[in-house]
Amino acid sequence: MKLDLTNYPVTDNHCHPFPAGREAKEFERNFCIGLYPVPSEDMRNTLYYHMMLGELKRLYGMETDTPDSEVIRYRNQFIREDRSGYMQKLWKDAGYRKFLVDFGYPIGQKHDRSKYLRPEEIQGMYEDCEGVEIHSINRVEWVANELMEEGTPFSEFTDLLIQRTKKMVEREHLTALKSVIAYYTGLEVKILPEARVKAGYERFLTDPTDGEAEKIVRDYTFLVGCQICHELDIPLQIHTGLGDSPDCNLIKGNPFLLYDAMNLPEIRETKLMLIHGAYPYLEELGMILNHYENVYADISSFCPYASIAAEDKLLKLFELAPLNKVCFGTDGAGIPEHSWFGAVYMKKALGWALDSLVDRGYISLSFAEQSAENILYRNVDRIYKLGKV
Repeated sequence: MKLDLTNYPVTDNHCHPFPAGREAKEFERNFCIGLYPVPSEDMRNTLYYHMMLGELKRLYGMETDTPDSEVIRYRNQFIREDRSGYMQKLWKDAGYRKFLVDFGYPIGQKHDRSKYLRPEEIQGMYEDCEGVEIHSINRVEWVANELMEEGTPFSEFTDLLIQRTKKMVEREHLTALKSVIAYYTGLEVKILPEARVKAGYERFLTDPTDGEAEKIVRDYTFLVGCQICHELDIPLQIHTGLGDSPDCNLIKGNPFLLYDAMNLPEIRETKLMLIHGAYPYLEELGMILNHYENVYADISSFCPYASIAAEDKLLKLFELAPLNKVCFGTDGAGIPEHSWFGAVYMKKALGWALDSLVDRGYISLSFAEQSAENILYRNVDRIYKLGKV
C-alpha cells in the first residue's frame, strides 16, 4: 500500500455526544442505528460488530482469538474505572484534533423535551474529549418548534425565528446550524407564496397531525435557516440519506429532492453541507457536488455503520465529486468507539480507494496524499473557517 494514512490527523465533521448514562446495557445493541428494539443476536452477526471487535483487540493488545465476551468485559471495566484515560487512548489512536458536535441530538423523540441532552451531558462531552477541540452545532427546527409550541402567530414567526436562532448561534458559539427536515417531511422543499405559507402555518398550529400543513411549515423553516446561515456566513448541515427508522423515510432523503431549493439565487450563496454521504445515494451526491459551488458533503454514518461499504462507496462518490469538497465524519453517537473506529477504518478505506486510483494511473501519488489530507481535516478547517491544525 503506497498511501499510509495512519498518522494523519482527523477532524470529525459531524458527530454526537455519547453520554455515559445512555449506552445500551448490552454492548452489541449499540450497533443498531434504528429506534426499534432489535435482538442482540442480530447485532452480533453484523460485519460492523466484528470489524470493531477486531480493532479493539488491536487497541487493547489482545490476541486475535480472544473471545468477544472478554474484549467487552475489559472495555466496560476500563471505561468504568478510568473514563478519561480510556477516551484519551481512543482519540490518540485515531489521531483526532477536532469534533464538530451536533448537540441537538437525539432526534428520535421529536417533541419530547425530556429526551433532550441535559446540561451535565453536554459538559460531559467536553470532559470526555479533553485535548480535542469541540465546535458546536444545533438545529434550526428546535427554535421553530419552540415558537409553535408557544402559539406564536405567523405575523411574528419569521422575525422571531431569525432573532432566536441568531441568539442561539451567539449563546452557544455555534460553528454551523443543522436542519433535520429530512426526518420531518423530506428533502423536497417547495417554495410557496407567503399567503399559502401563512395558511399552512395556521392549520398546523390548529392540527399538528395535518401532514400537508406541516410540510409547508418545515419547508419554510428550512428556507429561513438558509437565509440565517447566509447572513452569518456559516454552513447549514443538512441530513441526507439514511437515518433512524422509523422516523426517517429513506425515500425522502435523496439529495436530488433539494433541486428547487438549491437553485434559488439566494441559496446558491449559502454554504450547504450535505451530511452522511446521502448514503445510499452516493452517485447522486457526487453529481450535486460537481454542479453546485456552494454545496459540500461529508461521508459520516456510512462509515462506520455500513461496514465494508466504505471503499466502494467512496469511489462512487469520487466519480464526479471534487475532492476538495468532501469531508470526513462519523455520525458517532451512543458510545465513543463509533467515532474512534470511524476514523481508524476511514484511514484504511480512503487509503485503499486512493491507492487503487494511483495504481491504475488515474491520479498521481502526490494528488492522492493531498486529497487524503483535505478529506481527513483540511476541507473542514477551510469550509468552517476553523484555522489550521
